[in-house]
Amino acid sequence: MSAPPSAGDSGSDIGGFAFAFGAAAAYGTAAVLIRAGLNEYGSPLTAITVALLTGVLALAPLAFRAHRARAREGPRQDGGANRTAIFFVLASGISSLLGFSSNTLALSLLPVVVVAPISSVYPLITVLLVRLFLRRSERITPQTALGAVLIVAGVILVTIFRG
Repeated sequence: MSAPPSAGDSGSDIGGFAFAFGAAAAYGTAAVLIRAGLNEYGSPLTAITVALLTGVLALAPLAFRAHRARAREGPRQDGGANRTAIFFVLASGISSLLGFSSNTLALSLLPVVVVAPISSVYPLITVLLVRLFLRRSERITPQTALGAVLIVAGVILVTIFRG
């Protein structure tokens, strides 16, 4: 099996940007759809459960197929995934669950035009965590730091002048 393309490879950059913009479109759409569902149904915990269950059902066949393909390749020479990697993947799942749940609960209490910008502060948190966990493999440029600060400034402006 070939190695995944490395960062800086123009093919992987284009794919990475396409997926990033796809994620932005999906997250933006999800916020509006969740709020519309909450307006009609009204139960944030049910909305969280239905949305996450839908995601599990959609991804399960793909995960099962990937697992079977991996099993056909035989055991890995390095012994498979190490505990640290598994910890980070599980922690990522918990973080995603908490983020989605918090966002849905916020949407049940506030307008989308307030919640969406506030929840968009996550790049600032990402930059801080990259500095903490990925400093050997990811570089934070002044432009990245400035972008994170501008996002926070935008959130403050939207929140103050939401009137």
